[in-house]
Amino acid sequence: MVKIPKRLSKFGSRFAFEFFVEVMHNQIVAGLRKYLSSIGTEDIRQMVKKGEFPPLKHLDFSTLGDNNEHLEKISVVRLMEYIGEARPDLATVIQDMGMQGAEYLVKLRLHLLEMVKHPEKSLAESTDYKPPAKMVSATCDQCGKSFPVPKEEASSLDKCPFCGQ
Repeated sequence: MVKIPKRLSKFGSRFAFEFFVEVMHNQIVAGLRKYLSSIGTEDIRQMVKKGEFPPLKHLDFSTLGDNNEHLEKISVVRLMEYIGEARPDLATVIQDMGMQGAEYLVKLRLHLLEMVKHPEKSLAESTDYKPPAKMVSATCDQCGKSFPVPKEEASSLDKCPFCGQ
């Protein structure tokens, strides 16, 4: 019997994880979109300023199985790409905040990693953002996608964050 060198087996495991992430890409983006649906653009601005994170207690990381060590290799850039696909309006706000937004993404990535590694500890020390209750759902007439907006801004909407119409 031939033994697979440990480095090679780690490479295979890493490759399998990357393959999984690519295959699940659309589901990851859809899950992020649903997860971030209650967060408005002003909410994300406040979260960045205060160093708060979206509530994570309802996210299910069980599909990752024993691949937690590979999550550390998911870069801030990849995280931002996923957010940008799921919620371009939120990604734009974070980017427009410059260095403060970049630092926030680094902290958000670390926060997510902590949630995966130590979910019980992370929930006890939560810095989750509590969105205001006065949010309504707007639906684009062009693309049919819905997104949350503050009630007071709903009547002044002039552009869809998904299709730009």
